[in-house]
Amino acid sequence: MTKIDIFDPAMCCSSGICGENVDQEVVDAAAAVSAARKEGMDVARHNLASAPLDFASTPVVRELLESEGADSLPAVVINGEIVLKGAYPTLAQLRAWARRDSAGNSDSQVAHDGRSELRAASSSCCGGASGCC
Repeated sequence: MTKIDIFDPAMCCSSGICGENVDQEVVDAAAAVSAARKEGMDVARHNLASAPLDFASTPVVRELLESEGADSLPAVVINGEIVLKGAYPTLAQLRAWARRDSAGNSDSQVAHDGRSELRAASSSCCGGASGCC
């Protein structure tokens, strides 16, 4: 099974869905990751603020931070390769990456900047309340 690692920028909590000014992109990402996990995909999120060693111990992410800085986050890593940077994956992307690996294909796509890609449908764990989830 493909392990999909999402390296988040520094956020106040693990979900990033907190406070009064919640970033819709982060809400959409949380919904996509939750749905992917319910479908049995192995998706892990790593927060720069709470798990900096995860970033330091992943060579491609460490190199990305050294060359492009934290503004290049989020980054998605599969099989030691960055497959997406600068945007969160959609549920459709997560499904495609999981299918590709289960079909025996390697992910040899060049990483791209996905800031302009469409986002998945959103949901919020906080129900509109302020504070971390």
